[in-house]
Amino acid sequence: MKITEVFTPKSSAINPMMYVARPQLESKLKRAIERDFHTLIYGESGNGKSWLYKKVLTEEGVPYKIVNLGTAARNGSISQEIFNVISPLDFYEKTGYSETKQTGISAGFNLGVKAEVGGKINHVGQYSIRSNDILLKAFNLFNNAHKDQRKFIVLDNLEAIFNNENLMDELANIILLLDDERYSIYKVYFLLVGTPNGVLQYFRKTKNTESVSNRIKEMDEVGGLSIKQVQYIIENGLNLLGFIISKEELNFLINHVFNVTLGIAQRVQEYGEQLAYAIQDNNNMYDKELIKIADYEWLKDGLKECYQQIENNLNSINTEIARKNQVIYCIAKIEAHQFNSNDITSLIKEEFPQTIPETNMGIGNILSELSKGDSPLIIRNNKVNSYSIKDPKYLMCIRIMLRKSYDSKKVEKLNFGQFAQRGLDFGDSE
Repeated sequence: MKITEVFTPKSSAINPMMYVARPQLESKLKRAIERDFHTLIYGESGNGKSWLYKKVLTEEGVPYKIVNLGTAARNGSISQEIFNVISPLDFYEKTGYSETKQTGISAGFNLGVKAEVGGKINHVGQYSIRSNDILLKAFNLFNNAHKDQRKFIVLDNLEAIFNNENLMDELANIILLLDDERYSIYKVYFLLVGTPNGVLQYFRKTKNTESVSNRIKEMDEVGGLSIKQVQYIIENGLNLLGFIISKEELNFLINHVFNVTLGIAQRVQEYGEQLAYAIQDNNNMYDKELIKIADYEWLKDGLKECYQQIENNLNSINTEIARKNQVIYCIAKIEAHQFNSNDITSLIKEEFPQTIPETNMGIGNILSELSKGDSPLIIRNNKVNSYSIKDPKYLMCIRIMLRKSYDSKKVEKLNFGQFAQRGLDFGDSE
């Protein structure tokens, strides 16, 4: 099999050979789509929300259409985008015609033109949508194709319209149509898919907030994969490609992949793809050193901007202690969503015990600095005096590009520029 047939991080279609089962989420979604409510699926980007709902809806035989709210935002109308997705290309109604003269006699038909054989008059039809309610028209069309079945319109990329008050109002009004008999007879429901959580915050700028939220059932968050699920993707993928790896080497590899990808499904697939290419280039033989090549290629392919941003925030590597670098290194060690200066201080004492001064290390000032500027690494929560990482991609990048020095006194940056030029000499650092 081709590597691109096994690891498919960019594919919108479900790859059944590589799908990771999520029994609890699948079961809850199956129950949710049987109720007379709309359903909300949320989770961070890349965690597999699309694969989840496509698998469940397909297995249950539920017809569905996917509407990208990003496109709706560009065009300024959710209803129009729903109609565009559902309606056939030739769905028009004749509203009149105009006449054109021609000098010869012809036969045959073109779209919108009726040629009069034996005459010299052409009727050019004028077509438009007769009904002003394009949403009702869309529901009717959808129902014609799937009569008496429950049907779903998937409104994907919900976050694309959060800051658009008009579209949020339109979405709220569409959701309220669940109680309108003119629409409900078609058995069309909505599956809302987005990155944030909390139904009320979606409609905080809309009217009838309570009424809207009462018509939506929120699923549990679609989170990152467990280490066992990461193992399934990597091990299964390598097996399908015919690559052999020992159990000991596999355990080390899986722990590494889980650590640097944070268990984000799309990132795991991306890493698996780069690792597979590295093995293929090594005469189809796995070697532990190939992890370094996969790290570099994976970072270069999807985390280049993050790498530059982190590099811009580092102290000079030649600085004696480079405390700021230690702080950035320790941020990537934090397991909790939020952290404060005390958390980082404790980690620095644990990771770099020989560099601890008797006086204050100034960790609070460093964290404050990292949260400022046009592209901060972390975000400050003033209410509870804590911080959180701005983007999970920063964590992935830090975990690959930074490491402790041999004497545990400093942080070293892996020199990817030298690695690119010198092949396997990945271990050089600045």
